[in-house]
Formats: sequence, C-alpha cells, structure tokens
Amino acid sequence: MTRRSLPLFFALCMAGCVGWLWSRGSTAAGPASSPGAIPEAPAERRKAALFYSDLGPDTVDVSAYPQAQRRNYTVYVRVCSFCHTLARSVNAPFVSRGWWDFYITNMRMRARRLDIPMTDHDVRDTLDFLEYDSNERKVGRAKDFDATRAELKRRFELVLDERVDALRRQPLP
Repeated sequence: MTRRSLPLFFALCMAGCVGWLWSRGSTAAGPASSPGAIPEAPAERRKAALFYSDLGPDTVDVSAYPQAQRRNYTVYVRVCSFCHTLARSVNAPFVSRGWWDFYITNMRMRARRLDIPMTDHDVRDTLDFLEYDSNERKVGRAKDFDATRAELKRRFELVLDERVDALRRQPLP
C-alpha cells in the first residue's frame, strides 16, 4: 500500500465503522412513531435512500435557537446540501462534536475531490450548529428523537424489502 492510498484506505475503514455504528440501536417503536407523526419522504428520496436517516425530515426549526445558531444553520444548509439531502445529518444518531468533526472531515475530502468549496469558517460554523442542534434535539429531547429514529429504521427496512423484491422480479440475464 502506497503512502498516497493510505488516507483513502483509512477513510473507507472509518466509513464502514461509522455505517455499522449508525445502524446499531433500538428499533422498538415509541409513541412518536405512530403513523403520520413523521411525514413520508418523497418518492425520489425513498428511491435514493442510503441510510434510514435519509427518510426523515430534512429541515430543523431553528426559530427558537440563538441568532448565532440560526446564522450557522444557513451555512450548514448551504454546505451540506451540495452532496446529500439534509435529512441524513438532521436524523443521524451522532451527538458529539468529535463524531461530527470526523464526519465532516470525510465530507471535506469528498468535496475537495469534486471541487466544491468548503472553507475553514464553513466547517467551524457547521460544526457549531451540528453540536448545538444535537444537544437541543437529540440529547435534550432524547425520547422523541429515539422514537423518530425507530420509525425511520422501520420505514427503511420496508424500502430495502421493496428493493429486494424488485430485484427478484427482474429476469435473469
């Protein structure tokens, strides 16, 4: 393995670990997982979903957040929506700044390869927002967030079942 391929190897290994950690957790439905509590994702998002979080809400109500965090939210929306739906990070189980920093480092490497601008200020503001929002919504209202995650996991299992059924119906070459 060459020195140039080592960062890519490390990133792939870490992405696998993150995916594994992301998929862990309870799938028991809670009170907020009743039908209709979480709007259904649009059909195109269901079709493209890679993680259960892709099926959830793709915005955050920041009206009660401090002014600085509302400004950071606009940076987050601009930066993160270049490559994926915001639902992925809005509904992700990450809550610590360390995990968000790791995740954004991976995204920054991808953005650099695609010539998408992401300044140090963008990264800082995005990290500040994700840390604040995680503490407010995911830690501060953990029961609601856990119920939402459980419902999204249930829905994602249905999406995966639909995909498998569609593959089974295809004629063999």
